[in-house]
Amino acid sequence: MTNEIGPTEPEPVESALPDLARPDAGLILMSQWQTDGPERQRTVMAGVMDVWREADLPVAYLARHCLAGSDGRTILNYAQWATSEGHRAFAADPRNQRTVARGVEALISAGPPGRFTLHRSVVLDPGAVARSFGAISYDTGGLAESRALVRELAERTAAAPASGTLIAEHLHISEDGARVRVLSAYEDDGDDAGDISGLRFRPFRGLVRPRRDLEDTTDPRACLRSPVWPTTPGTHARRVVGVIQVRPVRG
Repeated sequence: MTNEIGPTEPEPVESALPDLARPDAGLILMSQWQTDGPERQRTVMAGVMDVWREADLPVAYLARHCLAGSDGRTILNYAQWATSEGHRAFAADPRNQRTVARGVEALISAGPPGRFTLHRSVVLDPGAVARSFGAISYDTGGLAESRALVRELAERTAAAPASGTLIAEHLHISEDGARVRVLSAYEDDGDDAGDISGLRFRPFRGLVRPRRDLEDTTDPRACLRSPVWPTTPGTHARRVVGVIQVRPVRG
């Protein structure tokens, strides 16, 4: 009698561009840090990613990215876990507190990240490659109001005429239901955007567990992958391939 061993999970690999529409991510962690300037910004991002690179990561870990703010000071952290419970177990382990938590604390003082679920994605141009991201948050009165706001924002983006370099929007709702956070993907790096689009975040480094459902997980268009969503002909200059509810949000 032989023992059949199932396939092991692929080991995390370096990949700078986040896959924001990743369907197996049940938890999104987001935070923004402030540094003194471009040199310190790069030092912190590189150091944090080195700490995570050396960590003993559980199967529930999917990805973690550092994105550099166009102001040369801000850092956007974006992490994906399979489940909220998996992350809480990892964070509560004393070994990880000694290595990961202390390693990050040695680089920068920061509070805990916000905990979110990806609720909807709107993909306007599946063939484009994101070079930068914008981020905006809305405080709401609770889960019902957040869901209504996400629906309104997604429908507005899908129906608007194509303009500028926006290629996708990913709408998140916090675990407590009281905040909506939108990450907008652009096909330019934001150098010429001026003050109109606000701060842009550019991919710096990431550590990603490859998705089993994708043959090429290094494809730079991964953050735009989404099931096709039919739309009325002529309502958008670009082909809208996603106004999709990714998964229900638990209150």
